Amino acid sequence: MRICVFGAGAVGGYLAARLANAGRDVSIVARGDQLAAIRERGLRLDTPTETITVTPRASDSPPDLGEQDLVIVAAKTPALPEVAAAIAPLLGPETLVAFAVNGIFWFYGHGFAPGGKAPPTARIDPGGVIEKEIGAARSLGIIVYSPNAVIAPGVVCNGGDSSFTIGETVAGATAKAERVAAAIDGCGFETKVTGDIRQAMWRKLVDNVGNSPLAVLTGASIGAISAEPAAQELVLALRRETIAVAAAQGFADIGIDLTRQRASVRTTHKPSILQDLERGRPMEIDAQLVAVQELARQGGVATPVLDTLLPLVILRARLAGCYGERLVDG
Repeated sequence: MRICVFGAGAVGGYLAARLANAGRDVSIVARGDQLAAIRERGLRLDTPTETITVTPRASDSPPDLGEQDLVIVAAKTPALPEVAAAIAPLLGPETLVAFAVNGIFWFYGHGFAPGGKAPPTARIDPGGVIEKEIGAARSLGIIVYSPNAVIAPGVVCNGGDSSFTIGETVAGATAKAERVAAAIDGCGFETKVTGDIRQAMWRKLVDNVGNSPLAVLTGASIGAISAEPAAQELVLALRRETIAVAAAQGFADIGIDLTRQRASVRTTHKPSILQDLERGRPMEIDAQLVAVQELARQGGVATPVLDTLLPLVILRARLAGCYGERLVDG
């Protein structure tokens, strides 16, 4: 299977390095300093147990890479309309497109209307360009549990074990997900197939919504937030609110028991949304936070902590030029 990773950031770089190291026929769509470094020195992945360097084909022009069997989109959600506009040369009639992104999937409302109400997710696919250029029929979702960061152009650092849960837009369907899992299995990380990618999405969102606002506002790692009792109470409150929104969407049991509080997380990993802020890149605020708030309001679910923190997160991002129109302080 010919596999193209579209976006060679933290997660995309990790996947591309693992796939290439395992002998898969993999190429990368990258740009800027990352592309230049990969072409000059290869793509390096540092893990707690090894360092690998691979030299996959890489280009900023999809026509250079040709038609693929599988495209893994690892670009951040704000970039997805741009990806959709450029992806056509990679797509054949049977090409699958798997989105390894955080937050509410752009196809969340495809064939899904809890309580007869279509989810208000248009902001994740402005103008419907992703649906038009790619379409939900060939699309899948990948839930990422993999702590990675780009520490230098062409160099990705992985902080520990990684797993990827793959599912389709149609609940209960698994044939396409199993094809994707078979293509990437045995590459140094765990792969799982689920018959309900939306349920798995909500499970990950509980962590995203719990950690992302405080990380953005404080600049702290997940471990530092977890170690501060008052901050951890806010994290738990955000998680409870997210679980309530998921329940209103029909996902009453997503397998999370908040009564069993974890001990302090010993990690210096920073959430991807904070990494984007620190690097001045567009942030996944809409997909991770605003969309959850909109779903809460549609379902009549109170989210007072999210409602309080979200305007501050947006202000912080706008001051940094990472969300909407840049604000000038003073």
